[in-house]
Order: sequence, then C-alpha cells, then structure tokens
Amino acid sequence: MKTQRAVLGSTAAAAALALGLSIVTATPVRAADATQGEQCQALSQQMLDALLHGDSKSASKAFDNDMRSALPPDKLARLWKQVQQNFGDFKSRGNVQTMQVNGMDVVITPMQFSKTMLDAQVACNPQRQIAGFFLRPTAA
Repeated sequence: MKTQRAVLGSTAAAAALALGLSIVTATPVRAADATQGEQCQALSQQMLDALLHGDSKSASKAFDNDMRSALPPDKLARLWKQVQQNFGDFKSRGNVQTMQVNGMDVVITPMQFSKTMLDAQVACNPQRQIAGFFLRPTAA
C-alpha cells in the first residue's frame, strides 16, 4: 500500500486534506505501541526543530526513501519558506497528540504562526522513519 504524502502551502488545499483525513479511522495507541509512538514523537519534534532553524537537510534526515524522493532537502526548504510566507512567522507549539492510523504512528503538533494555527502531522512507519508529513488547519 502506498502512503499518501503531502505538504500544504494553501488554505484551500489544507482544507481539502483535512476533509480527506477526517475519513481515516484512528485507533488509540496500545501500551505495546507506546515506545514506538514515543520514537515517532521524537522524530517529529527533531524534524520540526530543524525546519524552524532553517536546516532542511537535518529535517529530512529520518525520511523514508519515498519521502526523500518526493521532498528532498532543497524542495523542503522552499516549501517551508512558502509556509512562512503564507501563514506568517512561527510563534509556538501546543501539546502533541499521538495515534495510530493504518498501522503507522502519527504525531500531531499544533503550531501557532502569526496569521493562523496549523497542525503538523508526521507519520512514522514501523522502521522508525518519517513516511508522511502534512500541514493542515487546526480543527476548531
């Protein structure tokens, strides 16, 4: 099964993705899965920290092969710059949520930008690699 990947730079596209993601059934994290969920959370936060420091090479370090092909460091840097142009300067992060979707750990990090709030959603495969990255408007 091919994992859907996207990073969004426009509100309309973000709304469409949010609608599509609302159809996916999320399951609570079991105790046995907690360690892997914590590892995904660490990978997610490392990636976001690197993006916020302008280091797209480090941000993409844990990407799986498909993500690395679809979003190499130079493209990730351009995309992050576009996010900041569209949504403003980064201000803060909120409380992280972790869940499992289709056998993958998913970490959702609310991020406050000067113009709006977005959820950064990072999916990790069982090999402890980042297999998906989405930005979408924070659910009200």
